[in-house]
Amino acid sequence: MRYGMFMCLMFSASLGFAQLKMPQASPAEKTSTTIGLTDVTLEYARPGVKGRERNIFGGLVPYGEVWRTGANASTKVTFSDSVKVKGQWLPGGTYALYTIPGQDEWTVIFNKNLGLWGSMGYKQEEDALRVKVKPVNIGEPAETFTINFSEFTNNTANMNILWDFTKVSVPLETEVDSKVMAQIKETMSKPVENGGTYFQAANYYYRNGKDKQQALQWVDKAIEKEDRYYIHYLRALILADLNKTKDAIKAAERSRELAKNENPEYVKMNEELIARLGKSGSTKKK
Repeated sequence: MRYGMFMCLMFSASLGFAQLKMPQASPAEKTSTTIGLTDVTLEYARPGVKGRERNIFGGLVPYGEVWRTGANASTKVTFSDSVKVKGQWLPGGTYALYTIPGQDEWTVIFNKNLGLWGSMGYKQEEDALRVKVKPVNIGEPAETFTINFSEFTNNTANMNILWDFTKVSVPLETEVDSKVMAQIKETMSKPVENGGTYFQAANYYYRNGKDKQQALQWVDKAIEKEDRYYIHYLRALILADLNKTKDAIKAAERSRELAKNENPEYVKMNEELIARLGKSGSTKKK
């Protein structure tokens, strides 16, 4: 009887223990961003230095060995579409992210096996892609292991791996132009009802060095539907590029007038543009 009561108490105690919530030694992190038109999601665990002597890489994490790049299960990175990693194409999908740290060079690995706990059971033949990058020393140490994104452009960004005094940046590039141009072609092949669509198409053409005459036609159609200051400002920029200075100044003046009660920043932008165009017109007359 006593034995049975003891076992019952122990079982009850174990159930109570199982209900306790403790802080994770390496908290889980999930972060997402968009590079160009491609969505990128990272899932990883974040170990900390936690008072250890400053000897993380080459010590706690040995050089020359495959590392899970975080803690616990392998780090996962998902790309919604194909992406260039340091100039090499990687198909869209989810990959386990491993690295081989080195004092002067790191190997960054995208592996197809998503079911491993850390790097246990890792096989190189399951790699989808490997690239080599250079580590740099950072002045302010990262106490907690971090992967983030920086240096964004329309179609590129860096994926940064930081811990302690070390930072590794992996350049990512996505395809944008062909996708946007295909969208514009399809959209403009049908009747367009709102001026915003014409404005978007004209703005993309202008910003990316496309056909300026086509951009001007679209921005004029946008103005027919929506007489807005930012559309006239874009029209002024396009006309300036087409060397139609007088028309560009008129467009900027109209933009300035419409912006007076809505957006002081555009008033200033237009005044600067008018002044610049005025100077260029004076230079041409001479």
